[in-house]
Amino acid sequence: MALIEELDQQGNFLFRWRSYIPGFILLLCIYSLSHYEFLQDSYEINLYYAAACLFISLIGLFVRCFVIGYAPARTSGRNTKEQVADVVNQEGIYSLVRHPLYLGNFLMYLGPVLYFRDLPLTLVFALFFGFYYERIMFTEEKFLREKFGKDYLDWANNIPAFIPKFSGYVKPKLSFSFKNILKREYPSLFGILVIFVLFDYAATFKNSFGDWREPWTVITEPQIWTFGLGAAFYILTRIIVKTTKWLVVEGR
Repeated sequence: MALIEELDQQGNFLFRWRSYIPGFILLLCIYSLSHYEFLQDSYEINLYYAAACLFISLIGLFVRCFVIGYAPARTSGRNTKEQVADVVNQEGIYSLVRHPLYLGNFLMYLGPVLYFRDLPLTLVFALFFGFYYERIMFTEEKFLREKFGKDYLDWANNIPAFIPKFSGYVKPKLSFSFKNILKREYPSLFGILVIFVLFDYAATFKNSFGDWREPWTVITEPQIWTFGLGAAFYILTRIIVKTTKWLVVEGR
């Protein structure tokens, strides 16, 4: 019993501090920059590899969007600051995996980590992510077990925690809300693009022996376009979110 309470306390603590996870992963990646080299000594080939890593992160974002697009307010998929749930999500992607948001987070973070082609970095990331989120998932599930009892256990016993199954999909009753996705996930998309642009710039600077007195000389056209379009999307969406109610969806 004492062990359960200790794990629960750890989970609550980590839940409150989970927004700092990207910063820790970023520090690990910055260390790998010190010995980073272009794939086959070619910026063009490396750019294709970077695009593949970006695609992995976007798959993670897609998983998150799929969850959020169907999620009603005050459900087990909307606990951003504390454990909150009036019902347990059992439809949509929740009929395939119990923690789809954390699966999406894993893939989002995995993309930048894979960019460095550093096996020790990838292993450290996987172990850190597994330890960190395992405690959070334990706390969330303890809360849901205590609140919903048998109804929760009947669902949880048939649904894997993190690696999804690929059968038994239950179509959500709610309609898909693209507005809800825009309102909640536009910073995530911009953040992904910024990270990849910064990593690509740093790698270009290092491999091109850039001059710190003229750092702009190694900026590439893909970096300009990616950051520019991402920034325009972020600014426009943020203005809409902060100044209008166009993205407000009742019950979401």
